Amino acid sequence: MITTKTSKKQAAETMKIVYREPVGDGAIEFARQFIEGLHREFALIAIKDLNEGNLLDGTDKRVKRCDYCGYWWRDESSRNRKQTCSKECKKNIKTMQRRQQRADLELLNPKPKKKTRRENNYVWWLEYPFWLNEYEMLKNTWKNEVPHSPSKISQISAAKQRDEIIGGKRKPKAVVPYNGDEAEQPKISILHAKIKDKTKPGEVVTTYMSKGEIENYFSSTYTEEQLRMERFRAVLSGDKKV
Repeated sequence: MITTKTSKKQAAETMKIVYREPVGDGAIEFARQFIEGLHREFALIAIKDLNEGNLLDGTDKRVKRCDYCGYWWRDESSRNRKQTCSKECKKNIKTMQRRQQRADLELLNPKPKKKTRRENNYVWWLEYPFWLNEYEMLKNTWKNEVPHSPSKISQISAAKQRDEIIGGKRKPKAVVPYNGDEAEQPKISILHAKIKDKTKPGEVVTTYMSKGEIENYFSSTYTEEQLRMERFRAVLSGDKKV
């Protein structure tokens, strides 16, 4: 083994090397001959010196760096023209080059963005925007302007008023006043005993409402508009009792 010191040019090139995980056998087999039989600590020192070029023979023109992983390897081909230490590194560097070419092409000649139907049919930049196509207008505005029947609108309004009165749909938080005396009082835990119910269920009692009670119930629960719509729906369904 011939040991030579690296020149300033080789040291500068070593600083610019980007090391990647070696996926092929070329760089691994080349480094194995320098660390075979060494302890882990000495092997790490040997690998560091190898990467810096301190353990290389300067006269061997077949020893070169892999263009992908960046580690030293020995080219055993007849023409000595390979640039990667293995087929895996060659495949990875081709993939990286194609990715870079696509990125450069997208940067220099980006694909035109396809306009949406709203952009093609809605003139929004004027003082009074308008639609060019009525069908596209209805497709884009039906979610924000959903039509409802008068009875549905009254139900929505009543629900909003009810929420405002009770403070919303969420249960209000209870604020417990704390003066400091509660901490001095002893905590009392109550154990609830489970009592098995041995009584038998009673008889089922069936009650019937008269016609006048049914009419009073419906008139107090629903509006005249809702009752009229229910009668109309029952007639359409074929109910002859209405």
